[in-house]
Amino acid sequence: MRSLATPTIVFDLDGTLVDTVPDIAAALDHALAPYRCSATSPAEAATLMGDGLNEVFWRALVTKRLDLPAQEADTARRRFVAAYRMEPARHSTVYPGISALLAELRGQGALTAVCTNKIEAIALDILDALDLTALFDAVVGSHPDRPMKPHPRPLEDVVGRAGGSIARTLLVGDTGADNGAAVAAGIPVILLTHGYSHVPIRSYAYGTIVEDMEGLREKALTFLKGEPIAPIEAPPRNVLCQPGATEISKDSDLPFTTREFVRLGLAA
Repeated sequence: MRSLATPTIVFDLDGTLVDTVPDIAAALDHALAPYRCSATSPAEAATLMGDGLNEVFWRALVTKRLDLPAQEADTARRRFVAAYRMEPARHSTVYPGISALLAELRGQGALTAVCTNKIEAIALDILDALDLTALFDAVVGSHPDRPMKPHPRPLEDVVGRAGGSIARTLLVGDTGADNGAAVAAGIPVILLTHGYSHVPIRSYAYGTIVEDMEGLREKALTFLKGEPIAPIEAPPRNVLCQPGATEISKDSDLPFTTREFVRLGLAA
């Protein structure tokens, strides 16, 4: 049995482990076919990512300037989710070097897990289809009974399922949702530049930015040694960071406004 001191490295899915936008784009085009919209490119789909499938769809309606009645829009949303559920990994690909890195980290004794805002059952299907399932101790995705990132709960849940301790956890992601979850949980985070962030990844004031797989490997192995991965000063711990709302830090009586969230890199 592994000790609670065993390091845990949690990965986001979309834009971190797997390039999923080709299948997102295909499902959107299927759902919106009756409206004769232009085809959704992978680059366009990437700008919609980060906050779950429902948010992807609503952002797509805005991007494509579709003004649909509420009931009709919800029907199209359901059609999108159903289409994506049927083929979530037909065109998706694992980023080069990810499988080898995961095997190396696990060989070094780390627990590994996935925390995603994608519907959990679909996330599991993607991992299965791409032969990644065996490389993780736990997977937590979007579910009606829990909030999504940037709330810290899904991150805390997946660490618990993996058998780790949040105090010895590193998060690897690519968006403000990941950054915010790490801040709220009070843990370090590595942000990848190849992902789906809605804002320039370097604008975040918290976290370590890496450009490539070698950089990720270097920082992850540094974490496993118990060494700090970057000389950064963390924002207040345990900020409940829900973008667009006024929240209170547990360490302060002052409210955090949306403007402050953006400054700290908490809002997607």
